[in-house]
Amino acid sequence: MNSDGISRDLHRGDDGTTSLSGGARVEKNSPYMQAIGVVDELNSLIGMAIASECGSDLRVVLSETQDELVALSTELSSPGSIVLTLAALQRVDKELTRWLADLPPAAGIVLPRGTMAAALCFKARATCRTLERELVGLEEADRESCADSLRLPYVNRLSDLLHALARTVNRRADAEAIARAAGVQVESESRSD
Repeated sequence: MNSDGISRDLHRGDDGTTSLSGGARVEKNSPYMQAIGVVDELNSLIGMAIASECGSDLRVVLSETQDELVALSTELSSPGSIVLTLAALQRVDKELTRWLADLPPAAGIVLPRGTMAAALCFKARATCRTLERELVGLEEADRESCADSLRLPYVNRLSDLLHALARTVNRRADAEAIARAAGVQVESESRSD
């Protein structure tokens, strides 16, 4: 402890650096830390969607997704490691196929609103797209460490799954909003089933 009563040993990140899982110190705005931060944001948004009235079936899908995002974060914190599995990618593909099968094609641009659960899934999808852009930049900067990773296909398909889940929640509540012509007309689309 120094003369002002603040322990410097416990706050090693005060200098703008942090540690990866192997102990290497990196800048907090390094490509790896940027991506890990977006994974944290995405996982938090999914947690909020789980806490909302999304339905027990979606809650299961989203909970499994949170576990996979922890694996992705672990992989990112240890450059060169592969933690996110093919089984995770296959699960997202299977869920995407399952949820899309019950959705009609959108008659326009689906607006990110409706129920709170849907809005949170839409926000999670947007954050997932941000993560995808971060991962593309990371792969450009460190191709060798990213060579065998499934993170890009996983995140790409996860964003599609989150969109399908958001639409499902809204359709169940008869709250899906479609922009029929960009910037001209917005309607709530009622289910015809």
